[in-house]
Amino acid sequence: MPSLATFNVNNLFLRYKFANMYAGDQARKSRVEAAQAMGWGYLPMIAKGRFSAASYVFWDAKRRKATAKALKAVDGNLPDILCLQEVESMAALRKFNDDYLGGHYTNFMLIDGLDMRQIDVAVASIWPIIDVRSNVDLLGRDGARVFSRDCLEATIDIPGSQPLTLFLNHLKSKLPQGKTKAQKDADTRRSHEVRRRQAETVAKIVQDRMAGRLASPLYAVVGDFNDTPTSPSVTPLTRNGLLTDVLAAHLPPLERYTYFWRSKNSVSQIDYILASKALSARVAASVKKGKQFTPHIERSGLGFVTGTGANAGKIREPRFAFFEPDVAHPKDADRAIPAPMKVPFDFARLPSVKEDPKAPISDHAPVKIWF
Repeated sequence: MPSLATFNVNNLFLRYKFANMYAGDQARKSRVEAAQAMGWGYLPMIAKGRFSAASYVFWDAKRRKATAKALKAVDGNLPDILCLQEVESMAALRKFNDDYLGGHYTNFMLIDGLDMRQIDVAVASIWPIIDVRSNVDLLGRDGARVFSRDCLEATIDIPGSQPLTLFLNHLKSKLPQGKTKAQKDADTRRSHEVRRRQAETVAKIVQDRMAGRLASPLYAVVGDFNDTPTSPSVTPLTRNGLLTDVLAAHLPPLERYTYFWRSKNSVSQIDYILASKALSARVAASVKKGKQFTPHIERSGLGFVTGTGANAGKIREPRFAFFEPDVAHPKDADRAIPAPMKVPFDFARLPSVKEDPKAPISDHAPVKIWF
């Protein structure tokens, strides 16, 4: 049965080493072009067979190799459709597929966003991507762009099934900027406002796109929302009557965390697959076929914090933050402050992460469903 995953791959950057001539330039004219660019060198696009593995580098290659293992859990297969956040470029996406995923995917889509770090949302699929729409230049009522990293719409042609439309997102970060508490508080309020506006806009985009479609269309809003399910900033999506959080539908509360905040030794759910009614029904039908088809959060790539003193070397249990109060939202959408709970964190991890817990594949875990 088809499978879908979403993962914040954490800075999937591809860097080429500079040289004094573009590979394959028999006329050697690129030397002149490089000189005009205030130095010797070139920053080439991908050209298979032109550049050796020694001419480029991934950050961090060790993590990328481990990422491929995590993406194959639980059934030993890479997902048929893979949604990613924090991908630098189409070149990085394709090389990641070639070098670490065995060329598994044959169809790709990424559109440059506005993020200053050049981290974009992307999709890779074994099936054709038959329709695409970007919202990167969508303006809000204030005349400002709503998204910095796009709400990328991609429709996948799945054999023997109606098409699946995905709305890929990476909402505004919650990390406050500023040197003083007042500055950080102001930025926290601003980030909530941005995230709320983005969530409301995504909900409207979905409603507009799906209006008049099939009675039971297959679609999902996926990605990193940078906030917990009951935060007022994202409830326009997480409590949208048209969408079902497949993790909430099939996993107990303490098993829904997708993100590890090392400095706070805290875990929470900020990654989502919000499914349409038709897709949610197919996920539920898959679960009935076997436990191996239950929506899965692969945490083997997460790092950890060890104790000190008498607990030296022991993996510390983090708290599960169902909701994190702050100056913008002292209470959640239910006007409550859910009590955080400790969760076991000493589970099987990838060898590279076990060796160096400060070098996880990401601070997020891949989320995978079957439908």
